[in-house]
Amino acid sequence: MNYTYAVSIIIPSYNSEKTIKNCLDKIIIESKRLKSEIIVVDDCSTDKTKEIIKTFQNVKLIQLENNLGAGNARNKGAEIAIFENLCFIDSDIEISTNESILNLVKRLNKDDITGSVAGIQGHINLNKSSWTSNFVCLKSSYGFDELKEEKDFSVCTSEFCVISKQLFFKIGKWKTFYAAGGEEFDMGYKILKIDKKNIKTITATYSGHWCSLGVRFKRIVERTTKYIPLFLEKKKFDTKGSFATLGQFFSSFITLLIIAYIFISLIFNNIYFISGLIILVILQLISELNFLIFAKKNYGIKMVIFSLFGIPVINFGILCGALIFFYKITIGKILTKS
Repeated sequence: MNYTYAVSIIIPSYNSEKTIKNCLDKIIIESKRLKSEIIVVDDCSTDKTKEIIKTFQNVKLIQLENNLGAGNARNKGAEIAIFENLCFIDSDIEISTNESILNLVKRLNKDDITGSVAGIQGHINLNKSSWTSNFVCLKSSYGFDELKEEKDFSVCTSEFCVISKQLFFKIGKWKTFYAAGGEEFDMGYKILKIDKKNIKTITATYSGHWCSLGVRFKRIVERTTKYIPLFLEKKKFDTKGSFATLGQFFSSFITLLIIAYIFISLIFNNIYFISGLIILVILQLISELNFLIFAKKNYGIKMVIFSLFGIPVINFGILCGALIFFYKITIGKILTKS
């Protein structure tokens, strides 16, 4: 055991009966490498999550009375944590057992300019019941395949990261985005604003139990609606490997052009419909070419073919979220006042 470092490991959980046991098994292995405590904050689960957690000795279970989202659950865990290093781990991931937590804590304490350190998500999908979740897994892990050691990141990756307790409370904890997620973008931005860094390192990795494409679509609509105000404040896109990149914006914009082009062509009987549509589809493929190569490398040609459907679905979710946001700040406000 390394007695130089101590860490409070905080796991928010909600209806995690399918994943929490394997999640905790891996965490317990890693927690023995340094002085630590494990806190699970259950956000009003209605399945057997709490019963499973109670079978683990030396795991503190906090049961919340109201379901307010993962951000709130993480904050509640941090408030009772006894150690200065806070490690946040989501209940639907499995961390690597190669000193991953210790490596994150060591890197955090390496210098004074690092605000958060996070692991890298792998390409292995733990969800075996939904094939479309493999696409979601690839979309989530894309952007780190060529990383040699570490990189500066615009996001504080909430599913597996460490941050000092002092800094955590100084910058205002996790902001709660109920039913959507997206706390990582807000936290990452707050860290950057005080001239500190968010680091992603290959010395700690994890695999996730990714959701289906249908569930991902719904979350993206909600997340986009809540993310746009932050984007308008910081006026810049996030780094490659995150959700809100310049490349993602460009791909979504092309999808918007395709939808608008089809709609206009149907109304005005455009004789150049096919040729125009082909040009736009080619632009879409070019914008996503690197991801398609990445998909082929990890899941084969079948995933490339499915991606031709999945990519527009993701982009359409972003467009729907943007539409809902602008509706709320324009027509929605007018209707509310009237």
